[in-house]
Amino acid sequence: MQYFIGLFFVAGSAFMTWKVAQLWRDADLVEHFMATFSFMPFGKEVKRGEIRSLALTVVSLWGVTVLLFLGLLDVDMSGPSTALFAVALVTVLLCLLCEVSVVLFNAPKFVVPPHMRSDLGVLAARRANRAGGSRRTRT
Repeated sequence: MQYFIGLFFVAGSAFMTWKVAQLWRDADLVEHFMATFSFMPFGKEVKRGEIRSLALTVVSLWGVTVLLFLGLLDVDMSGPSTALFAVALVTVLLCLLCEVSVVLFNAPKFVVPPHMRSDLGVLAARRANRAGGSRRTRT
């Protein structure tokens, strides 16, 4: 049963990697992802921010998968295993921090799909909406 969980994470991470690769190539998929994220109780800007940060989510998933396998295999945590654990953990934590930055500020730009780099972050979009500004998120 425990290896089923590990294989589930590998399959899920691979599937999400494939979907994010499609999103980076095809701007028309943004609306599909917006519909997919309809379960989120947040506004449109946050959903769009989450879609912008999906590449980071995928990297985090792979890091969690490594951590999960280290736990499932019950490896001796010394030497290379410790280094792998530390790299995976730091990767997950940095990705989470960058995800927040992408959602709120749409930065750093290099982790955002090229066709979404001109979007406003959640904070700027809400400020523009509140001020009645002309710059709004692209739809």
